[in-house]
Amino acid sequence: MRITKMITSKKIISQNIGNPIFLISLGVLILNDWFLKAFFHNTITGKLSDFAGLIAFPFFLSLFFIEQKKTIHILIGILFVFWKSTWSQPLINICNQIGLPLYRTVDYTDLIALPSIFISYSLLKNKRHLKLRPFLSKTVIICSSIAFIATSMPPRENRKYVDINKEYVFNFSKTELVSRLNMIQLYEIQKLNKRHGKINFNSETNIFHYQNNQDTLSLILDNKMVSHQDTIKFKTSFVDIEIVGNKDTSALKLLNLYQIVTLRSKKNYRKIALKQFEKRIINGIRKYR
Repeated sequence: MRITKMITSKKIISQNIGNPIFLISLGVLILNDWFLKAFFHNTITGKLSDFAGLIAFPFFLSLFFIEQKKTIHILIGILFVFWKSTWSQPLINICNQIGLPLYRTVDYTDLIALPSIFISYSLLKNKRHLKLRPFLSKTVIICSSIAFIATSMPPRENRKYVDINKEYVFNFSKTELVSRLNMIQLYEIQKLNKRHGKINFNSETNIFHYQNNQDTLSLILDNKMVSHQDTIKFKTSFVDIEIVGNKDTSALKLLNLYQIVTLRSKKNYRKIALKQFEKRIINGIRKYR
């Protein structure tokens, strides 16, 4: 009996996971939460996730518990109202205190998205769907799970940590330090480009930056241009540093750090940012050959 139910459940999932409306809603949810909100955070992007989520989430959950599909849709509607109200704040506070970052904005106009639940329910009666290969079906299931979790994650902000004034001394020349720093930066840019892509290089200023964003990701120093300077000042979107030294020794002084952090988190991001800088940059400089 249990085996028969499992086979039936897998069949229902494989037959319905390719529903075009569900796939479009899932795509809109991912696109909106991961990209559009970051660049165009406004009322439209705020509501878009609610509409798309209330179509995609109850439909997706019902595929695994098809006999409870009506109960699932009713409960999700009730939970949505609860989540969007001030009543849910104590629960959110508890979750944040135990290390589960949750966030939502209280806005009762979001409740206009509730009719989307009826659309979700009607999709389960719709037999029109795309026939997906097993690999694609599993990919959709994984992407759906990630998307539904990520939509409740708290927003992030760029935070500046000032007056760190920590100095790192090296037993090689200032010229060598600049060369090693350049190589470490190129390595970090390569990693960033693999993850995000769309990084441009300005050959006139020796600056790397994202497309459509002039913030400096990395600045490649020209030893010929800076060798005459007693102190080399260096600033990117992540750090403010100074480099001093001579033919025998050199030092890098960390002035300020910039870190994208989760709002309302009680973590010591200053300490975390410093640790990451030392691991990626300072240790890289020391180990570089």
